[in-house]
Amino acid sequence: MNQTLTNVLTVARREFTVRARTRSYRLGTVILVIGVLLFAFLPVIGQLVQGGEEKKIALYVNASDLPSDPATTFTALLNASQAQGSSTSSVSYKIVPVTSVDEARQGVTDGTYTGALALNRGADGELDFTFYTKDQTSVSDSLTSALVQQAAQSFTVADRLARLGIQPGQQANLFAPVGFDTQSADPTHGGRFGTNFLLGFGLSILIFMTIILYGSWIAMSVVEEKSSRVVEVVLNAATPFQLLSGKVIGVGGLALLQYLAIIVAALVAFAAQGPITNALIGGSGGGISLPQGLTPGLLVLLGVYGVLGFALYSVLFAAAGSLASRTEDVNQVVMPMTLLATAGYLVAIWSNIGIIDPKSPFVSVLALFPFFSPFMMLGRFANDQASLLDVVLSVGLLSITILGALWLAARIYSAGVLLYGQRPSIGRIWRVIRTGA
Repeated sequence: MNQTLTNVLTVARREFTVRARTRSYRLGTVILVIGVLLFAFLPVIGQLVQGGEEKKIALYVNASDLPSDPATTFTALLNASQAQGSSTSSVSYKIVPVTSVDEARQGVTDGTYTGALALNRGADGELDFTFYTKDQTSVSDSLTSALVQQAAQSFTVADRLARLGIQPGQQANLFAPVGFDTQSADPTHGGRFGTNFLLGFGLSILIFMTIILYGSWIAMSVVEEKSSRVVEVVLNAATPFQLLSGKVIGVGGLALLQYLAIIVAALVAFAAQGPITNALIGGSGGGISLPQGLTPGLLVLLGVYGVLGFALYSVLFAAAGSLASRTEDVNQVVMPMTLLATAGYLVAIWSNIGIIDPKSPFVSVLALFPFFSPFMMLGRFANDQASLLDVVLSVGLLSITILGALWLAARIYSAGVLLYGQRPSIGRIWRVIRTGA
């Protein structure tokens, strides 16, 4: 037993060390970390690029008896709308009164103003607005036009209320926020809504990418050693079972190290957002903000299903890789595992977004299926569609399946690594499983 453990750890250490020194692994880790940092600092970058830009809008007023000063009111409305619509933007608006429409339009044409607004009162007493812009197809001008239209609507409503004799203080009461809450019709439901389906969606993607990416890496590693005949030397010191287990543990360690680097980079970036924003822009910054619903229990389940799901698929990927003699054949032999994982991933996504009913008995049974549970149970648990008993049962079935998969994979691996010059086929795979040779 001690010798077996020693050999497994030796193979795992060799796999970890050799692969960690490769340029592709190091470069890939650096690229992933940089990508996470850029994503986390995207709000700060957006503010730096815009650099506190101030947009001037000309305002020509040809109306009397207005409820408030239009220049002051439109300045407040536009900047309030901009703050609500984009928390990553530092654009501000300044209203500049002008004496004629021609002056306003000329200012827009020569670039003095971003746009121009003409305010008139019609014969029926209603306010009428005309907004002039330089380029109606521009995304920036379209956004400004939409914000001006929203502000004009609010100003018009205030004017109508004033003409009806409703004072500004009474108007504020009319537009006070209404109390509104959303709860589940099922009293046993935890009442969590909103971002939970996105949380399940993201966790399913994370586990799926880990399994496919590193499972394929294991299969490719087996083929490379087999084609170079290195495996024949290694088999003199370790059994196929030990070699298979060591490869899975070694590559699993690489995956864990890479994801730890990503997580640490993300946490550091989110924590530094506030201080960096204050130092460079002068804005108010907060601390780390985790997605709503991401509880410690869910993080524990992410680790459990991530490890068990990777263990189940990785041993099968390694066994499949042992049947190929050339790297060109890897995609062919791993296709069944890839399709199986993709099927579980798609069912998890479809049930999360409501394409299929997550509460149907069929989906509930599929969530316990060991090849699907790593993708499905996290989202179901996050949305209160699976109980703790369901989780325990699925973990137990997954663990038992891993033991069976390990026996099957070791049987295929022990015969497959010594097959040279033979293209993999269903008949040959079945013969290896049945006879072990």
